[in-house]
Amino acid sequence: MSGPPQADSSALQALMAAVVLEAGGRELTGRDLVAAGVVSERWLRLERELTEGLELVAGDPPSEAETTSELRAFRLQHGLGSAEDLRAWMRERELTLRTVREVCERVVARRSGAVPAAVSTAQIANALVAEAICSGALKELGWWLADRILCAGATETSAEPISLQRTRVKRLVFAESCTVAGAASGEAGLERGRRMAWIAALDDAYSAWSANATAPAEVSRRLREHDLDWCRFELDVLRLASPGAAAEAAQRLAERRTPDQVAAMAGVEVSHRSLVLTDAAPAIAGTLAGAGAGDVVGPWTDDEEHLVARVRERVAPTIEDPESLARAREALLADGASQLRAGKVRWYERA
Repeated sequence: MSGPPQADSSALQALMAAVVLEAGGRELTGRDLVAAGVVSERWLRLERELTEGLELVAGDPPSEAETTSELRAFRLQHGLGSAEDLRAWMRERELTLRTVREVCERVVARRSGAVPAAVSTAQIANALVAEAICSGALKELGWWLADRILCAGATETSAEPISLQRTRVKRLVFAESCTVAGAASGEAGLERGRRMAWIAALDDAYSAWSANATAPAEVSRRLREHDLDWCRFELDVLRLASPGAAAEAAQRLAERRTPDQVAAMAGVEVSHRSLVLTDAAPAIAGTLAGAGAGDVVGPWTDDEEHLVARVRERVAPTIEDPESLARAREALLADGASQLRAGKVRWYERA
């Protein structure tokens, strides 16, 4: 009888030692990104999701067909159309087809749900590198840390490491030591603390920069620039089986029948949908742009369904609207990050 899986930390050790990217002239290793992931909590989430996926696969493995379908979607997402494209992508990241398929298995398992079964720390360690790369977590963390380094440089902020005696640093050191990757690093507490203190200071400087970049005056200006395409429409939507049924439903809505009445006539349900104009399908964007409360939109086709809707409410983007505020802040930070990154980040083929 075989024993429990033995941890092969060589791939994890190689990732942590490897230079993953360079930002502002500073080389960042996988070890730096793990620490950044503890400060940002992204690495903690990665390990939780990996553990959940492993447990669900152990409890009820997805079928070969489901895994192959997910692998196909993964290849499409990453532009890996040919077998040679996939092989080259895996070779650059020192992955195998088996490990990539196992990542896809976990995606299917998390989506489907099952009765979980316990897994060992060794199993988590053995799957961690592939999960970090294929999930995009490693790339996210690279950008997260790069932005903070570049921000400190652009604002001429010293970002001196905070004191190792601060409770915050001690908590971060402990949190990292409890992760699978942190435990595998074998790093002494003092060195771990110095890295955490440096990254925490960079994050503080970035928080100050982002608060300034998303000040109310900047948010209001951005909202004025997008007063049309960020309009939000609250829609009552009917999904019909044929173009004829959709056209008839649209006609009845235009005759001022209520969505509930039209739905009852058509034998369908009314669903509510919140849609921002910039996210609308091209088929209805033009009509929606000029629509107000009570107007009929459609019919249009979406994934072989025939839809028609009545506008319940049109909401202009304002700083008081949480969704508009979040969108404006996200756009401002994205613009600022783009300026920070321009010509200052170099990725190596690892993430």
